[in-house]
Amino acid sequence: MWKYRITSAALIAAALFFAGCAGTENVSQTDSFALLHNKIDSVFNQQYFAHAHWGALIKSLSTGKVWYKRNSIKMFMPASNEKVPTAASALTVLSPDFKFETDLCYNGSIDGDTLKGDLIVFGNGDPTLYDHFQKDPRDLFRSWAEMLKEKGIDSISGNIIGDDNAFDDEDLGYGWSFDGLDSWYSAEIGALQFNEDYVDLNIVPPATADSAVKIIPNVPSKYFTIINNVTVSDTGRTRVYVSRPFGANDIHVEGVVRAGSHAFERSPSIDNPTLYYVTVLKETLEGEGIKVGGKPVDCDDIKGWNHKASDFAEINKHFSPPLKDIIKEMLKRSQNLYAETMTRTLGWYTTGLGSFKAGKKVVEAVLKNFGIEPGTYEYRDGSGLSRYDYISPEEEVKILEGMTKSPYWNDWYDALPVAGVDGTLRNRMKGTAAENNVHAKTGTIANVRALSGYVTTGSGEHLVFSFLVNGYLLPSKDTEDITDTILEMLANYKGKYNQNIQASIK
Repeated sequence: MWKYRITSAALIAAALFFAGCAGTENVSQTDSFALLHNKIDSVFNQQYFAHAHWGALIKSLSTGKVWYKRNSIKMFMPASNEKVPTAASALTVLSPDFKFETDLCYNGSIDGDTLKGDLIVFGNGDPTLYDHFQKDPRDLFRSWAEMLKEKGIDSISGNIIGDDNAFDDEDLGYGWSFDGLDSWYSAEIGALQFNEDYVDLNIVPPATADSAVKIIPNVPSKYFTIINNVTVSDTGRTRVYVSRPFGANDIHVEGVVRAGSHAFERSPSIDNPTLYYVTVLKETLEGEGIKVGGKPVDCDDIKGWNHKASDFAEINKHFSPPLKDIIKEMLKRSQNLYAETMTRTLGWYTTGLGSFKAGKKVVEAVLKNFGIEPGTYEYRDGSGLSRYDYISPEEEVKILEGMTKSPYWNDWYDALPVAGVDGTLRNRMKGTAAENNVHAKTGTIANVRALSGYVTTGSGEHLVFSFLVNGYLLPSKDTEDITDTILEMLANYKGKYNQNIQASIK
C-alpha cells in the first residue's frame, strides 16, 4: 500500500507537469486559462481512476460561465452531498431562527410532595441533547429535576411517558445497509432524541496485560448492557469490534487491545430512541433525589394514546438552539441523524406529521424553485446514507447557486466545512491557497466520494463546484488528492475565463 501511494501521487504530479504546470507565469491570459483547463483534465484522466465514474462542474458565480464540466448531467450517488438539498431546504423553509420545542407535562395532581400521576414529555425532533450543545447530555433532565423540586415535588407515583407522535414510526432511512445499523451513523430517528440516539464508549486499555479493559459509557444507563469480551496483549496492534443485535440493546465489545496503548472511542446506536430518552430521564430524576414509582414508557405502548401537550398541565417548554447552529453541526460533522431529522421536521412543519414522505415534498418544492424539476433526481433519504440517492453535479451546483441568492446566505456559507480549518475538511488542503478559502460539503460511503461548494480564485473570482465520483476501488485519500489538487489550482489561478476554451469543454 505504501508503494502504491507513492506511485499514485507521482502519477498525479507527472500528469500536471506534462499538462504544463510549470512556468505558467510567462504565458498569456488566453493560454493560462487553456493550461488550467488542461491541468484539470489531466488530473481527472490519470490512469489509476480509469475504472471510476467522475462527474464535475465548475462555474463562475460572477458571470455564470462554465469553467469546466465532465459528465455534469449524469446521475451519481452523492453520499453526504445529499445533505446539501436537505440543509438548503431546511434553512429556506424553517428559517435560521427556528427552534425545536420539547414540552414537559404531567397528568393527575400534585398532593404535597408527590405528583400523583405521570410525567409526560412531548418532542418534535430536537437532536441537540448531546455534548456538542451542552456540557452533559443529561443537563436538561437535571434542570427539569430542579423545576420539580421548586414545586415541592420529590416523588412521582406514575410513569415517565415519552410522546414521539410528532414523527411517524419509520425510524430508519430507505435502503440503509443492514450491517451498519448498529453504528452511530445509522442511529434511529425519532421525535424524542437523546445523546444522538447512540452511546459513546470510552475504551481504556490497562497498563499491563494482566489487567482488564475498562469500557466507560458517556451516559451510564440500565437501558443497554455492555458485554466486554476484549482481551489484552503485550504485543501487536489494537483491534476492537462493537456490535449490537438488531432490535436489542446488548452491546458486544470484542477483540484485543495492546497494554499501555491510548484510550479510544466507539459509538454503537441504540434501539428505540423514545424509550432510551425516558429511561435516562427517569434515572436522572432518581439520581437527583426524586423517587419514581412507575416505569419509563413509550406512548406507542399505551393503548388508545392520542394526546397533545395542551391536554396536560405544563412544567416546562424547552427550546433548542436555533436551526442555524444545528445546521452548522450537521454539515461540518456530516451528522446523518440531524439530516434525517430535518427532512421529517419539514414534513411536521407543513403537515403536522413528521414523515419522510411529507418532508420530501417540501424538499422537491424548494429544489424546483432552484430550477431542478422533480423526477430528475432521486431523493430517498435526507443524509445520503442510502445508495438509492441520485443527483447530478449540475443539480448540486444549482442548489449551491440558489443559496447565494438566499436571505440566509451568510448562515449557509458559515455552516459548510472550511478547508484546513474545521469539520470534515479540517485536515485537507492545509498550507495551500485553498486553506480557509474552500467552503464545501464532503461525502463518503463505500466506493463513493463527493465534494461540492465554493472556492475563490487568486484573482478574486467566486466559483461554485461539484465533484462526484462513483465506482472507485482505491483508498479514499486518492480521491481527495484529485479534488483537492484541482481546488488548489483554482485558488492559485489569477487569470480570467476565456470563451474560446468553451468549445473544448466536455
